[in-house]
Amino acid sequence: MTIKGGRREIRGFFVIFFLSLAMTSLTGGTYHLFFSASSSMPADVLWKATVLALGAVAFAAWSIGACLLLAQSVKGLVVKAALVEFLVYSAYVVAVDDHFWVAIANYLPSVIFLGAAFAVRFRRLSATPILIGLLGLGVTVAAAAIQRSGLSLHPTYFNHNATYHLVQAIGLFMIFRAAIFFSRKPLQEAGS
Repeated sequence: MTIKGGRREIRGFFVIFFLSLAMTSLTGGTYHLFFSASSSMPADVLWKATVLALGAVAFAAWSIGACLLLAQSVKGLVVKAALVEFLVYSAYVVAVDDHFWVAIANYLPSVIFLGAAFAVRFRRLSATPILIGLLGLGVTVAAAAIQRSGLSLHPTYFNHNATYHLVQAIGLFMIFRAAIFFSRKPLQEAGS
């Protein structure tokens, strides 16, 4: 659907993407700051909210990639499948296992798919904002590697989580540049 100023559908999925990431940061940061050594109910609720929000990010990434790559009929199927997968994932992390590796295993394929979608669109359009977004996805993956490795700028004042969030913010800004581009591009130029 083309509307004045951009495509409502892809814009909506980018909104879900960034709002879910914001929720992940808010709940995850609150958990790490106040409850990481706790097994209390508030700690459990915050942690589950964190991994659920990351699942919503994965849903949005699958949906954005589908909007960029696929014909309308196939895109709809992928978005529906991503929604079903998100619901199954949500039930699993609430009832069975909410470890961070489960969230990452769920999230990583969607990021790879979104990266492939950005790469295909860049190859077709050669637009700098798309390349910036693609590189931004790489920066966010590097940020996750920094967090997992424990790399920090300062062990007390800027630990590995703070370093991760700094690098992640840079990557997200780069992805936002692509989001603006795709939200403003007419249907026939920006997607199927």
